[in-house]
Amino acid sequence: MKLYKRSEIALFASLVVTSFLLVGCVISKTDEHYIGRDRPIGNQTLRQIECGQTTKDWLVTALGEPTEERLMEDGTEILKYRCIMKKDNAFVLFPIIIVDDKETDHSVSFEIKDGIVQRYWKEG
Repeated sequence: MKLYKRSEIALFASLVVTSFLLVGCVISKTDEHYIGRDRPIGNQTLRQIECGQTTKDWLVTALGEPTEERLMEDGTEILKYRCIMKKDNAFVLFPIIIVDDKETDHSVSFEIKDGIVQRYWKEG
């Protein structure tokens, strides 16, 4: 009779441990941060820019200093505002750990001629 009880307890304990390992513990965490600018330039801001009228001074005042500036041979300036969003996702289903890192590059470049925005384009 005691042997029967012991094997019953051992079976119950192994079922509990197995179910814990199968079901496990689920933890999910997402961390989002920006490199370059503190956030991408939104469409609402871009709608305020009128090619042929908006000045470079207004652009720098509204958006801050560009992350990159290039001066072309013909005197045209290219101002680039770059923002990289880095998203770190961690998902734990005990005992398995899954990590997924993604980077999204949001860039807006402005072509400036004689201090006036001529055109702009988005990349990424």
